[in-house]
Amino acid sequence: MNYEFSSKTKRFTLILMAVGFLSMLIGFFTEKDYLHGAILNEETGEIHISYHEDLSDEKKEALKQELITHTLEKHHVVLTLEEVGHHHDHADGEEHGDHAHHHHGVEWHGTAVLAEGYTDSHGHGAAEAVMHCLHEGEVALPDTHHKRFWSNLTVNSFFFFGIALGALFFLALQYATEAAWATLLKRIFEAVMSFLPVGSVMILLVLVAGALGLHHVYHWMDSSLYDPADPHYDSIIAGKQGYLNPVFFFARTIIYLATFYLFYQGFIKRSRLEDEQADLSIHFTNYKKGALFLVFFAVFSTTMSWDWIMSIDTHWFSTLFGWYAFSGIWISAMVMITLVTLHLKRKGLLEQVNDSHIHDLGKWVFAISFLWSYLWFSQFMLIWYSNIPEEVTYYVTRINDYRWLFFGTFAVNFIFPMVLLMSREAKRSYGFLTTIGSIIFVGHWMDVFLMVMPGTVFEHWHIGALELGMFLLFLGVFLYVVLNALSKAPLVVKNHPYLEESLHHHI
Repeated sequence: MNYEFSSKTKRFTLILMAVGFLSMLIGFFTEKDYLHGAILNEETGEIHISYHEDLSDEKKEALKQELITHTLEKHHVVLTLEEVGHHHDHADGEEHGDHAHHHHGVEWHGTAVLAEGYTDSHGHGAAEAVMHCLHEGEVALPDTHHKRFWSNLTVNSFFFFGIALGALFFLALQYATEAAWATLLKRIFEAVMSFLPVGSVMILLVLVAGALGLHHVYHWMDSSLYDPADPHYDSIIAGKQGYLNPVFFFARTIIYLATFYLFYQGFIKRSRLEDEQADLSIHFTNYKKGALFLVFFAVFSTTMSWDWIMSIDTHWFSTLFGWYAFSGIWISAMVMITLVTLHLKRKGLLEQVNDSHIHDLGKWVFAISFLWSYLWFSQFMLIWYSNIPEEVTYYVTRINDYRWLFFGTFAVNFIFPMVLLMSREAKRSYGFLTTIGSIIFVGHWMDVFLMVMPGTVFEHWHIGALELGMFLLFLGVFLYVVLNALSKAPLVVKNHPYLEESLHHHI
């Protein structure tokens, strides 16, 4: 039994890519670079405003005058600003939402008062009116460094790479535990993990571009932060130089990607070989290689998330972060495996896959959703309860600037599966699993979005043409690669020692 990657399906994935690419282009060419601000004293109107990219003196003055004129004309606020030096001590980073230490640029200190004879109809003070102006991007410049573009590329590269890696992990887990039930689904695991090489290239593109200074997603890559004589010196980041330095960082990255690729290639090669010859030694090799992969994965999945995601918020750290990122990778992979399986079943393929197999997939989605929720709450609760400034700032930023997305993501990824996938019937319902799986899939993309964006674009985030376009582009490429890989081998494996047991799987 083979899957045919039909011209209709190819056309659908290509249309998805085209729509995503065009939407992404629109977003790319309309990006704005925003000013950031903080109210230091609401009663006196004392404020702090910064712009995170270097400007010439002429552009600084023009930007300052535009802001002063705009706030007066639109908000009836008299704004006085005076340029100040850079502040990179830790306390300043906390006071201003952990923004001040992230970029070079210009900073102003000033006061805002309502013009004589005016009152704010909403009860806002003058300083709050200025903050509204900054947050809404009423005064902004074209984003020549394309922070949103690179940040979104980081989000989607890690998310879709993680799905492929999660499938590789789950396949290795089945080999290491000699689980029989999933034998009929092995080709789906292999197809989903086939995106691994593409995802690896995208991850490398983001990291190399950062090292070349094309973006500032990874602020710690700026060499001036490590020089005590430089005004941008950051003592906290400099203290992490032994681990966060380009040579060691890229050495780790190459080791991660090479290890994952070698195991991926080995599993695929032996799977095809097993179809051709009934040799138990192939299965035992997979058993040993699966166990070995789990050892590497236990370490690499944690350090990988530290390197590629947690280092974005360089001042912050969490000992639970690696497990938290891993649980998101795992649940995203399980959802994708489930959705691909249901797609094939609807096409009349995989007839041997019965309701018990579908039920088991549903149980995995249900169970790992609880694992993710437990780790989400554990990390949040422990940091929030201890209230240590250098730790809690991570959540202050997300709650202040991403409140609905932050708590909404938890609700979607915990409450939906808990309420709607609790029953046995729901775990066997194609409609329920497809609907809930799709919601959870988007929910975990939002989770990765929340890991990246607050440390790169800060409060100026959007779900607009750029975000939706890049997501659809990556989704189209991902589906093309996965469905094309499905068509390269029979959907049901041959000569596997547990095939017969899987065919008669019932619970």
